[in-house]
Amino acid sequence: MNKNPIIKGYYADPDIRYFDGRYYIYPTTDGGMWKGTVFHCFVSENLADWKDCGVVFDVARDSKWADDFAWAPTAACKNGRYYLYYCANQQIGVAVANQPEGPFQNLSVEEPLLSLSKLENGVKLSQMIDPYFYSDPSGKNYLLFGNGENPAIAELEDDMATLLPGSMRQIAFIGQADFTEAVMVFYKDGLYHFTWSCGDTRSENYHVNYGVAESVFGPVKVVGTILEQKPEKGILAPGHHSIVEDPGTGEYWIAYHRFSTSLPEHVGGEQRGYFRELCLDRLEFDNQGLIVPVCCTP
Repeated sequence: MNKNPIIKGYYADPDIRYFDGRYYIYPTTDGGMWKGTVFHCFVSENLADWKDCGVVFDVARDSKWADDFAWAPTAACKNGRYYLYYCANQQIGVAVANQPEGPFQNLSVEEPLLSLSKLENGVKLSQMIDPYFYSDPSGKNYLLFGNGENPAIAELEDDMATLLPGSMRQIAFIGQADFTEAVMVFYKDGLYHFTWSCGDTRSENYHVNYGVAESVFGPVKVVGTILEQKPEKGILAPGHHSIVEDPGTGEYWIAYHRFSTSLPEHVGGEQRGYFRELCLDRLEFDNQGLIVPVCCTP
């Protein structure tokens, strides 16, 4: 169905969503030592052919706290409005639009929605990065976020632009999680399936681990690694992913980035971690309902 990379150019940290009968990817714009300011949106009707909608949001515009380091957006829809939660300067803000392809208007003009100074309930993080929006079957909406030893989660208010006071919690792991960043979750067959990225994204060994929980707050029982490098295929540093269900077929797909495979001028050292490409592969489950390791497509 697809051939990787799925999109031309240097992009990373894809957030894949299904809105109004079409698929959307919101990624980090790569290159330049990660100091970009803009986000693009890509749209597809079949997961194979992707159209660039252009720049949908600039973090440096109409903001008193965000200059650059625009990373890892995540999108949401509620009551016909679309929300983009984004990183800038290692803090998290939110913007809003009337359609999924934007343009988005900044709601976090005066200050960020989340910063390390806004942690509560004993939550500890190294960096305030990598938001992920999750809508629970209960009807509640959450943001997952953070870099460090453990991620965090907080409930969103009905306005989608503020957090419910006192709702922030640290997510605990049972087992060796090796958590670094980019946590996400989805609910399937009675379990919360958590996935997260491990290591430095500039390392060939950057990878994705997986665990399950009975609650969206954890604790998460670690299962193992589901996405990792395949040097024999030229696939290095796959990670910072998101997962979407095809509502028509019930199939699941994982979008992720890896080192660009067409950059001979950047083959050495950490430079590869600044030039990444977007990939998409099918997500499979075993007879116990657990995710099996991803078969990466070259």
